[in-house]
Order: sequence, then C-alpha cells, then structure tokens
Amino acid sequence: MKGLSTKSLSLAYDGVPIIRDLNLAIPSGQISVLVGANGCGKSTLLRGLARLLKPRGGTVYLDGESIFKLSTKEVAQQLGILPQGPVAPEGLTVRDLVAQGRYPYQNWLQQWSAKDERIIQQALEITNLLDLAERELDTLSGGQRQRAWIAMALAQDTDILLLDEPTTFLDLAHQIEVLDLLYELHQNQGRTIVMVLHDLNHACRYADYLVAVKDGRIFTAGEPKQVMTEEMVREVFGLECRVVNDPVVGTPMCVPIGRKGARKLQSNRQGTEPPNSSYQVEPSN
Repeated sequence: MKGLSTKSLSLAYDGVPIIRDLNLAIPSGQISVLVGANGCGKSTLLRGLARLLKPRGGTVYLDGESIFKLSTKEVAQQLGILPQGPVAPEGLTVRDLVAQGRYPYQNWLQQWSAKDERIIQQALEITNLLDLAERELDTLSGGQRQRAWIAMALAQDTDILLLDEPTTFLDLAHQIEVLDLLYELHQNQGRTIVMVLHDLNHACRYADYLVAVKDGRIFTAGEPKQVMTEEMVREVFGLECRVVNDPVVGTPMCVPIGRKGARKLQSNRQGTEPPNSSYQVEPSN
C-alpha cells in the first residue's frame, strides 16, 4: 500500500500564499476527508497532493519518495485524481471515458491488451455501469456521470484515489449513492481515499480520518469523534451548533443553530415556549 504525506508544504495561486508550512500524513488504507470553510485551502491542498501544483516550499512524499522526483507516468500508476466538475469531450461514451484510465500503462512497446479490457470491464461492473457502457456521457444523469468518472479513476488501478468534492451539483440521493460507492471501494479493495467534502455530516459518516483546514493550515485532525466538536465548528466555520450523535450510525452530527434556532433556545430558557420533544437526539460525547 502506497503512503502519501507532506513536509513543510507551502502552496500558492498566482503568487498568493494558500497553504502554509503544512505537515500531513494520510493514513494508508483509510478514507480521509478534508473539511473547512470556502477558500481555506482544501482543494489547493488536494491539488498539491496530486502534484498538480508546484510547491513554494516543502514537498509531497509518495511511498517515501518526493513526488516531484517521479515521472508523470510513475505518479499516474500510483495515484489517481478526480477533479471538481470534470468535463469530457462531446459524444464520448462511458466505455471510452473509462478506457482513458488505462493510458498511463500504454507506450510504443506496450499496446492495448486483454488485461486493459479486463480492468475496464471490472471498473464498469463495480460502478454498476455495464448497461450504460455505450451511452454517451452527456445523456446520463448527474449521479451516473459521476460514477463514470469514478470508474475511469478505478481503471487507472491505483492504490490511492483523490477526489475534489465528488458530490458537488448532485441531489441528496445521488450524493449518498456516490459516497456509498467510495465506501464500498475502500471496504472491498482497501484503497486509500482522500476527498474534499462540504457537508460535515457526510464527512463524519464516511471518514476514518477527518482533517479540518483553516487559513491554509491544519486546525485539527483525527477520528471524526475527536475532530467534530462545537468548538471546531465555531473556530473553523464561524458557526454556532450543537454536535449530537447521528441516530442511524452514531457518528457525530452537526446541528446548526442560526438565528431562528437561537431565538428558539432563548424562548425555551425563558419558559415562553415549550421545547419540541417529538424528536430526541443524544448529545455527542
């Protein structure tokens, strides 16, 4: 299993510092999720991990070696990335898209093989896309398209998958569909998955390791039950909340207060309005 880590990593966009002197070790064989407010550097960090950005300082290590000393093909055979909102050429079929995941293994000595076909078929099967393999990508639903992109990343056959907001622009049902698929990949194949998510409750439900980023630095990191606290949400997101146990799986769940909630709490304290006891949740430890 390949390891991914950073040492004193600093990244910038157009000369503006985003990530500052960051040290991070991604746990191998686990799902790690990066969370934080808009503009905090989550996606920049993910791009840095994928060697899509050249650091201003420090480095990224892949299996103990600086990723910048490896060839593009060597990196692509060990690490796959799915950027936010990828775009495919018009008329491309699902099978053609998935086949692009095999390009890191092609050269003038090693042409298309039965192994490539087998891996493509497996990727389509795992993502439940066999019946849609000959459909053009732009005829699919949002959830189906995202599964096709994930299938392409699977065909790349890497130990590590990086995904930047894989549930963006999807409705709730399709968000869960994609996250369940990634969870099953991790469970069944032991892949290391690193992704950026906006939804804190989804992050806590699916992550083994949660990384909260603030102003280009790691605010805290660890198991969701350690990281997801009311203090963390207040400091990282500027939001007052209550953290309770998810009534289905028991992971921490953020319940925002907001102005309406604050008025409700104030009314309850003053005894002017009885609390609504129709639904009870247990506070998170």
